[in-house]
Amino acid sequence: MTQHPECYVALFTADPVKVETYTDTYEMDVTVEVSGQGYQRQPVKFEFTQTGDGFMARNLDSILFPEALTDWGVVTHMSVLFEEDRGFCTPLAQGLEIIAGDTIEIRPGELALLIPQHTCKHCQQKASQANQE
Repeated sequence: MTQHPECYVALFTADPVKVETYTDTYEMDVTVEVSGQGYQRQPVKFEFTQTGDGFMARNLDSILFPEALTDWGVVTHMSVLFEEDRGFCTPLAQGLEIIAGDTIEIRPGELALLIPQHTCKHCQQKASQANQE
């Protein structure tokens, strides 16, 4: 199991995916990212476990968003960003209304991504290292 550095979790009030692609990460529309006072993207470290055709990534530690200082609206999507505004996105099972005073916590292992090998830079690096040996 290995870790991928510098990933962030972001929250959105609508579907942020600009263009869907099945061969790469998605570019996110940051105009629908939560922007209320107190909000900021939260860093996340993943533990990667190899599967048959890629990796299962799960968060190692709790991800705690700071207390909302104003109402953030209804959060409908969450995204894991590997680059500034690119990553993977998922809708929430149901919208989550965040009002002033609320916090959001994602416990260890609750955030899970199945990343196909052909879209995963971590997978490509591992394959490249194996080819050099």
